[in-house]
Amino acid sequence: MGDCNNKTNTNNEIPSVELFMTILVNIANVLSILYNVPQMWRTHKLKKADDISSHFLWMRLSAGIIWSIYCIYYKMWYVIISWTTTIISTTQILYYKYYPSHLAPVPLIEQGEQGERGQQRSQGEDLREKEERVEMQLLQKNENRYRGGYYADADIIPLN
Repeated sequence: MGDCNNKTNTNNEIPSVELFMTILVNIANVLSILYNVPQMWRTHKLKKADDISSHFLWMRLSAGIIWSIYCIYYKMWYVIISWTTTIISTTQILYYKYYPSHLAPVPLIEQGEQGERGQQRSQGEDLREKEERVEMQLLQKNENRYRGGYYADADIIPLN
C-alpha cells in the first residue's frame, strides 16, 4: 500500500515554481526591512515611544529572536536578514520607550488652536509674554516628570 521509498512530485522539483518562490521571498524580505524604517525614523526624531504598546514591542522582539533561531538552524540566511532588522528596530524603539530623552519636542499648542492664536493677534493682544510663560511652565513640568523617574507628554496649557 504505502511505500515510503516512493517519491511524490512536489512543488520544489518544478524549476519555475522554485524561481517564483525565490522571487517572492526576496520581495518579502525587502518589505520586512523597509516597514521598520518609518517607525524607527519617527522614534529617533521624537526621542520617545510612549504611544507604542510595550506588550506589542516585547512580543515582537520575542518573535524576532525565535524566528532568528529557527532561520539559523535551517540556514535560511536570506530570511535572517529581515528578522535581524526587526530585532534591531524593536530594540531601538524599546530603548526610547523606557529611556525617553528629556529634550523630546513638546508641542506648545495643538493645531486647532493655531487659528485662534492668529485671531487673537489681529485683535491686538500681545501673546509673546503668554507664550513665554506657557513654554517655561511646560519645560518645568517636563523636567519634574523626567526627574520623577517617568515621562509623559505634557498637558496642553491654554493660552487664554
